[in-house]
Amino acid sequence: MEFNIHFSFDDANNDIKSFLKKEWFSANLVHFGRDISDEINQPLTVTVYNKSSPQQLLGAARCIIMGHTLRVSQLLVIEEYRESYGIGTFILQQLEDFARKNNWHKIRLSTSKKHDNIEFYQKNGFVIEATLENDAFQTTWYILSKFIDLQ
Repeated sequence: MEFNIHFSFDDANNDIKSFLKKEWFSANLVHFGRDISDEINQPLTVTVYNKSSPQQLLGAARCIIMGHTLRVSQLLVIEEYRESYGIGTFILQQLEDFARKNNWHKIRLSTSKKHDNIEFYQKNGFVIEATLENDAFQTTWYILSKFIDLQ
């Protein structure tokens, strides 16, 4: 049997979306006993604006919800506001509250050694789950998480 393969950065067309939905549904039943399609890959963006100047965006977080876990892919704060105003901590607290309200049991994120922010995340209750050494950029990455008390 011979194969053709295609790579694309575009959104999938309807045939591909239908195929993925059908096959993921089948796989979900086998692996999880239920369809978890509505529990994965839901994007969430959180933004923080200056209250006295509502057009000034100070920070943002981009997340994906996967299986009752909120995965933070980016947490960014304007450089001059990073250490003195607590915006990053505020965003993490809001994400935790949002996760709790939605019964999501964990927040997970990754960061590299080069970002020099491990202490910030640990101060906010995150623990290192895994260390990934020497990636394609010759750096070390950390996967951190925080379990959410749902009571």
